[in-house]
Amino acid sequence: MQPWVYIVLVGAAAILYALTLPARAKEGKAQIQNLKETEAALELYMADIERENDELVQLVGSIKQQTQSNQNGMQEQINELKKQLAELQTGSVQLASRVSAEEKGLGELAAAFERIIANAATSSVVTKPAEAMKEEPPAAPAKPVSSIKLRYPRLFELHEQGKSIDSIAKTAGLQRGEVQLILQLAKQEETG
Repeated sequence: MQPWVYIVLVGAAAILYALTLPARAKEGKAQIQNLKETEAALELYMADIERENDELVQLVGSIKQQTQSNQNGMQEQINELKKQLAELQTGSVQLASRVSAEEKGLGELAAAFERIIANAATSSVVTKPAEAMKEEPPAAPAKPVSSIKLRYPRLFELHEQGKSIDSIAKTAGLQRGEVQLILQLAKQEETG
């Protein structure tokens, strides 16, 4: 082939290349534009996700703090209730022991009262005039069901040892007045 054919062919190729170059540039610009738009959209999306993530972290933190403060408040209430329960139990035990002591004391006082009444009835029979004695048959003196010394041997043992009334009351678990009454009743029993 001749050199002018080569020149024409190279010129035609150059013209074709020149014609396709602006189309490629437009296509490349369109792709770059699309990439920039996609990148901008992704950045907006990432910013939204990051903002929402920060809000979520703050929300979780505030919930955790509120839960901790609620838990501390409940623990304080539980401790207060435990303290009150312990006080109530202690008071209940003390009250039960006082009631038991009072019941015991009342029982002893009732028995002592019955003995006093029985002794009074016996002494009134002795002091009746002779005329009344003739009309009524003599009544047998009322004897207590059990001697007071038999009912409280430990108390009289301590008394014989020379212990004070307060010491006897403390040891026997009785009131001071009860111990005095029991000792007086025993003295009356001995003289009667």
